Amino acid sequence: MIRLGTVLWLVLVAFVGFGMFKVKYEVMDLEDELAHANRAITADQDAIHVLKAEWAFLAQPSRLAELSRRFLDLAPLGTSQLGQISAIALRPTAVPVAVAGAPLTTPPTPGAKPLVVPPARGTAVANAKVRTSP
Repeated sequence: MIRLGTVLWLVLVAFVGFGMFKVKYEVMDLEDELAHANRAITADQDAIHVLKAEWAFLAQPSRLAELSRRFLDLAPLGTSQLGQISAIALRPTAVPVAVAGAPLTTPPTPGAKPLVVPPARGTAVANAKVRTSP
């Protein structure tokens, strides 16, 4: 008669054999997936190589100069097309800002609350600028 230890060893061998079989086929599937990914990477690198060659051909300065001469009808800029600096509108002046403790150039309107303007980043003076709202 077969002893209990022998049965347990046979069951253990069967489970290990099944586990090895399953792991083997999972590894084979992963290797196929890796080979497919490597082929896709190689195909993409070849496509990038072709696109770089095509770009180099299309961006030749002599070819671009010929196309611009043929289709754009451009001419050099003449001096009559330039304007005068005096024709440029200047920015409007900024609203004067008073520093805390310094007298204002114009007296504040009665009942107006002073507005505290936060200092710019990196300055050491905190809450030193004050404006009055109209």
